[in-house]
Amino acid sequence: MPNPFAKSRWFHKVANVTGGPQMFRLFPVSRGFALLRVRGRRTGKLRDRPIRAIRDGDTLYAVAILGQRSDWLRNARKDPDVRVKVGRRWHSARVREVTDAAEREKAKELYVETVVAYDYFDVPLVEWTFPTHGKIVQKHEKWLGGGVLVAIELAPQA
Repeated sequence: MPNPFAKSRWFHKVANVTGGPQMFRLFPVSRGFALLRVRGRRTGKLRDRPIRAIRDGDTLYAVAILGQRSDWLRNARKDPDVRVKVGRRWHSARVREVTDAAEREKAKELYVETVVAYDYFDVPLVEWTFPTHGKIVQKHEKWLGGGVLVAIELAPQA
């Protein structure tokens, strides 16, 4: 059953306070997630957004599950140069949408099949279901199918 509050602004505001950027700023970001910092397309302010991001070398694959309505995606389209916190470290990075079919297939497999501990907390919040491995994989497929797949290329460390 989908979360009946998922489209509610107040639900997301409460979620941002309890499990949002503040927690990811203070503590290391758990495996399978990242804290993305983008510049607001209208205000120019820096905005932090925790996202599910699966790492493959120097590339993180993420999905804007709200698709074209995703604020962080619209901000990154305006200014693709971002900062991203992975684990304890901040990296400079560049966001791009995945359009190549071969890369998309590889990223899809990584994104859908990778299940991390935090997924058992995150999936029930979004979908209001008991989190089994199979249900989590189904939700990842659903999110990818309705969202926009992006690659976040980490800049080499100096």
